[in-house]
Amino acid sequence: MYPDHELSSLPEYRAPRPRPSRARAEVDARTCGMSCMHALAEMLRQLYAARQGRAADVLMDRCSREALEKLLRESSAFLGSRVRYAVEDRLRHRKPQLDDTALPTIRAIASVLNAWLHDGRRLAIRSVLRELSDEELKELAALPELNDEVATMTGDFS
Repeated sequence: MYPDHELSSLPEYRAPRPRPSRARAEVDARTCGMSCMHALAEMLRQLYAARQGRAADVLMDRCSREALEKLLRESSAFLGSRVRYAVEDRLRHRKPQLDDTALPTIRAIASVLNAWLHDGRRLAIRSVLRELSDEELKELAALPELNDEVATMTGDFS
């Protein structure tokens, strides 16, 4: 082995951290942290951009009324007009029995992430994971119904 190739003299390799999103930087400046609401907003934006309106409706039905109202209050600038209208319309026509079967927001997000993995939409998964805080990423990775590949992706953002 050559003297300039000693293992102790090689620099430590670290993978670069993913670039934070613009929405996350704006919210971090205001509130010093992220919430699951911004990940939900990004997921809805991705669903409508991919013309998956039916999947977005199912996602909104799985979330509680309080979560959707909080989404409208907290994420108004990030939602965009199409998503904002869809959430308001869904709240207007929401059936009361849906609140009895509503899932926590992180579980509703996990179900769509699993479907996206099956469809090969890894970039969309990464854009949603980028919006979650470290605590939410740990909570998401610990969910038993989450696909193992998505769970390992969460480690890239914590």
